[in-house]
Amino acid sequence: MKLSQTAAVKSLDRGLDILEYVAGSSEPPSFSQLMASLGIPRSSLFHLLTNLLSRNFLARDPKTDRYRLGVEVVEIARKVERPSLSDRIMPILHQLSAEVRETCGFYVQVGDSVEVVASAISTQALSYTMKVGAHAPLYAVSAGKIVLSQLRSEELSQYLARVTFARITPNTFRSKGVLKKEVRSVKATGFAYSREEFTLGITAIAIAVRSEAKFNGAINLAVPTARFTPDRDAVFRDALRRTARIAAKEISREL
Repeated sequence: MKLSQTAAVKSLDRGLDILEYVAGSSEPPSFSQLMASLGIPRSSLFHLLTNLLSRNFLARDPKTDRYRLGVEVVEIARKVERPSLSDRIMPILHQLSAEVRETCGFYVQVGDSVEVVASAISTQALSYTMKVGAHAPLYAVSAGKIVLSQLRSEELSQYLARVTFARITPNTFRSKGVLKKEVRSVKATGFAYSREEFTLGITAIAIAVRSEAKFNGAINLAVPTARFTPDRDAVFRDALRRTARIAAKEISREL
């Protein structure tokens, strides 16, 4: 590497060091603080600060002569592609699946259905495969019933007025009155079930994920009915409660 190239890279490193230091300071630092903390010679620091100020990466308070991040840093940050909801939820789902050894997923509402946006598949020989992008009617799956429980009274009435039930399995709800009663139960307990109503042999349980009073979606577990015992039901509820809190914090942090 040529000397000029080495000097250029060193200047870049120093410029980035300045930005990192200013961003991490509890209060805007002064010129002398930057020089002492970063070990940059006075003349070099002066030129670097001048360049950063001219490009709006830094701003200087005219009253105190202290430095803070400039508007250009904000503009660049806005252009950074944030992780998708699926990417942020996936590690949480993998942890849940590993804990209870069952398939789980995160669902969001799409019209009168729910869509799987992320899933973690159980490693057990007998397990349910939950495909990302798959849709299911609100009345037939646990995550869908969670969505219904989040609707206002008038919204639920409107849904019940327009919904037409399809006989997906022999256990699929066909009565609006029964579904309405089920939704009241979900509101009271915080948990929704689908007992072989969408897939024969599979019982599912779901819980809402809410952050800052906003409904973000539902997390469910899809379990072979043979393994869905009362003891396991209690375990599933505890695990879903913890997972929903973690997911809510992650979503809230990103927002």
